[in-house]
Amino acid sequence: MANTEKKIIKKKKYANALWIILLPLAVFILLGAFVAIERAGIPLDPNTDPVALPYLPADLIIPRSEQVKDLRCLFVYNSDDPESEGTIPNITFILNQMSVGYDIVDMAKTDIPDLTPYKTMVIGASETEPMFLALDSVINWVFGGGGLLFAITPDDETLTTIFNRLLGVERGTYDYIPQVTAKLETDFLTGGKGVQLVWSEENKPDDYRYGLNFKLTSDCTLHMSSTGPEGPTPMLWEHKFGNGRVVVNNNDAIYEKWSRGFFAASYSMTEPAVAYPVINASVIFIDDFPSPVPEGYNPYIRRDYGMQTENFFVHIWFPDMLAFSDKYGFKYTGLFVETYDDNVNSDFVPEPQYVSERMKYFGTLFLNHGNEIGMHGYNHQSLVLPNFDYGDELDYNKWPSLANMKTSLDELVRYDEEMFPGTKMRIYVPPSNVLSHEGRTVIRDDFKDIRVISGLLVDDLYNLEDEFGLGEDGLINFPRITSGYFPFDDPDDITALWSMLCEINLHFVNSHFIHPDDTMDDERGAARGWRSLSKSFDEYLAWLGQFPLRHLTGHQAGPATERWDNLSVKTTLSSDQIALELTGFYDEAWLLVRINEGTPLATDGGSLTKMSDTLYLLKATMPEVTITLEPAEQ
Repeated sequence: MANTEKKIIKKKKYANALWIILLPLAVFILLGAFVAIERAGIPLDPNTDPVALPYLPADLIIPRSEQVKDLRCLFVYNSDDPESEGTIPNITFILNQMSVGYDIVDMAKTDIPDLTPYKTMVIGASETEPMFLALDSVINWVFGGGGLLFAITPDDETLTTIFNRLLGVERGTYDYIPQVTAKLETDFLTGGKGVQLVWSEENKPDDYRYGLNFKLTSDCTLHMSSTGPEGPTPMLWEHKFGNGRVVVNNNDAIYEKWSRGFFAASYSMTEPAVAYPVINASVIFIDDFPSPVPEGYNPYIRRDYGMQTENFFVHIWFPDMLAFSDKYGFKYTGLFVETYDDNVNSDFVPEPQYVSERMKYFGTLFLNHGNEIGMHGYNHQSLVLPNFDYGDELDYNKWPSLANMKTSLDELVRYDEEMFPGTKMRIYVPPSNVLSHEGRTVIRDDFKDIRVISGLLVDDLYNLEDEFGLGEDGLINFPRITSGYFPFDDPDDITALWSMLCEINLHFVNSHFIHPDDTMDDERGAARGWRSLSKSFDEYLAWLGQFPLRHLTGHQAGPATERWDNLSVKTTLSSDQIALELTGFYDEAWLLVRINEGTPLATDGGSLTKMSDTLYLLKATMPEVTITLEPAEQ
């Protein structure tokens, strides 16, 4: 071998040996630098506070009780039918949310009035015999262009003798049979076509939901169907009758708060076109973040990563969460908790310095990434007084006085200003989603930066439910709807996907929350491990990306909700035009527009984004909007 080749080999061996020594040293130095930076603190970008739309001037706010709705609908119920009265709260609520003015008639006590003034009729009753004398007028009205919606399953006998040809149902005797699974056959719920849902829990036959096993005529459009142990049922269909439109719900969804968007979509098929205001907001909350990080080992984290819990959150969970926001272009709203002590009495003091440093590290990086931090609490004790009944659900302490509540939150505000100078907490999310009226009063009266409250839309435990919009106390409600890293395959929550679809089709809203410690809690999926949880969360975010939702932080959703709540819509239809007059318009408005007949050619006063075969998202930039249509082929 030549001397030159020997020298080259020796140099390579030397270089390799040197690299083996230097590589661990370099890694050690980098880790040391990382820890030094972390302990020293990361400077907070002074421009991190997310910018929101301005709130509406107080003199321009129109309370809902004073808004004049576009009178289009006659709502008919039957006080002799107990199930019928149960439809009233949701039907009237949804019509109000959709800016549909209505008259209400009890068919058991009042004759059906002249239908000429109305564009649509909603029947919230199975038993419709009292309408028999008005049958001819109803049929002629629909044939001439009226829109009829059955909100609940029509009684078989009534339908057979009165309404079958109107509703597109073959004559016959039908039976109530279980509806166990449901399939969305069309995209009448945008984003839903082909989705299969658990409608009843298969292993709980005593809790099965039922519908009649109707056979539809060939000229019906089936939008939703079910299967069960006794065969299929049509759950929602549409039937053209002359110049009119008939939509039938053969299900019990109208009784559920989380199913109201399903009714809104059903109603929107009753006219050639229907437009209604929406919020257009997607917000993802991280409860209990920043907060003290648990010390020691968690069995699932140790099993999967072989590291302490603190290191998992620093090196795995937190970078993954920031990567998700970069990948899908959204911002989180973190909810700050100072300590996990149970003190509700006095001496509300911060955690030790090393805990504060870690929280400042997380929070500063979080804010510098464009995210928002809101108020969760000095500790995780809900704002309730001794008169509140937790039952056996929560082992929480109760605050002895309003003054103690205020003092604890004063400490949180002080701590937030110390940790993240120049930022403000503008949204409050109650710990464990429990907020008493007294606690809400403390927030309103003593913490003026807080303008938005995010509780729960549906609360099965304490009935502390919120609705979107401006509360009577002047605070804006933007409730949360769903939760968890795996909402689509959570065996303990079979309604999550359905709830998301319904809220997107009613308010065009996604409002979802997670916790860092979901990764450590058996009941919230910790046994699956972070790799599985993060994969499911990624799938949920990817699914969400199909909708042209605005990605907002929690307090940004406040002014957006305020604008929606202030808006009412008058719709004028012709064969080639949809004309919208927007009362309460300020600087922009968002609406969902269902165009059942015709194709939009041009929009004056706004812009349309197509979301499904017949559904469009309208951004209105003027208080009057005109959509020019190419008429549908006859």
